[in-house]
Amino acid sequence: MERDSKARNVIEQIVRQEVDKIAAETKAVVGEIVRANLLPQLRAAIRDSISEAMEEMLTQEMPPAPEASIVEEISQAAPAFPEEELPIEEEPTEVSPAFPEEELPIEEEPALEEIKVSGDGDGRYAYCIADSGVSVSLGNIGIEDSEVYTIPYKGLCAVVHNCPTEPYEAADQEVVKGWVQTHQKVLDAAMEKLGTVLPLGFDTIIRGEDKADPKQVVKDWLKDDFENLREKMDKVRGKQEFGVQIFYDPRVMGEVIVRESEEVQKLKEEMASQKPGMAYMFKQKVEKAVKEETEKRAEKYFKDFYGAIKNQVDDIKVEKVKQDKDRTMLMNLSCLVLKEKVEDLGNELERIDNMDGFSVRFTGPWAIYSFV
Repeated sequence: MERDSKARNVIEQIVRQEVDKIAAETKAVVGEIVRANLLPQLRAAIRDSISEAMEEMLTQEMPPAPEASIVEEISQAAPAFPEEELPIEEEPTEVSPAFPEEELPIEEEPALEEIKVSGDGDGRYAYCIADSGVSVSLGNIGIEDSEVYTIPYKGLCAVVHNCPTEPYEAADQEVVKGWVQTHQKVLDAAMEKLGTVLPLGFDTIIRGEDKADPKQVVKDWLKDDFENLREKMDKVRGKQEFGVQIFYDPRVMGEVIVRESEEVQKLKEEMASQKPGMAYMFKQKVEKAVKEETEKRAEKYFKDFYGAIKNQVDDIKVEKVKQDKDRTMLMNLSCLVLKEKVEDLGNELERIDNMDGFSVRFTGPWAIYSFV
């Protein structure tokens, strides 16, 4: 019996060691799967929840006047720091806005005055790349109140904070949600202070090897990928991303169809002259006819609205429609819009919003996730 007990203990110890080994080996893989699959959905859900919360707040605090333009209904996240201008140190080298075709010089640019930044760690959490070559601190607005600052290179800069090299992980999804919301607020702040940005996904951490200086690692990355980053920045410079959601009220559309459809009118007349049993069958025929006509009209409205909106934007993407309690979402769009065309887009959406049975949710500007 004693021999059996010792054997069981040895087996249990071996099993525990194997389980611990498997857990250690798969931790990184599981984390990557979560970031790749959960976080994009979470970020989209947070964007929608922010939009809905702002829409509700605007509705409660500022009832729209009868002649108000829908452009005034654009919701924006609150600034992440005060409105006063932050001190900005310009790079000593003069950068031309237009780059010649020949290969860029490879010599290092003169060092900027070093910013004293709080926070330790061998990694740099990267929020975005901004269309500005400045060295500046944005304050303690980052995840877990980290100080956010820029690392510049030739007219672009990375917006970062100091952090350990391990990814941000938490079992509590509310904590993760808070981190993602803070990430979005930093993007909003960067857009406000630095101009156009190329957003990076949540939990993008840059780290070097062999105790390399993490700040220099970021600069080397900007240098190595400069042409690609500049090309993407050129594509979106001077543009903003907006969300456009168009809804219709099925009850209102059904009433319009009943009034206008000859087929439905004919069925209703036949139903009125039938006995109770047959009348029920005709009622089902009426409901089926209304449903089919609703689907036909929804398809036509989608094509009409899509064409009208496309004429006002630089690029457009159709996103998955979502469930709504009292309305049916006809379309969910991400739109890349020139700043000077935002008002024209708003006017077109106002026209749609004024149509009987339709409503529009127009949100932004957002960091340009959908087009880079």
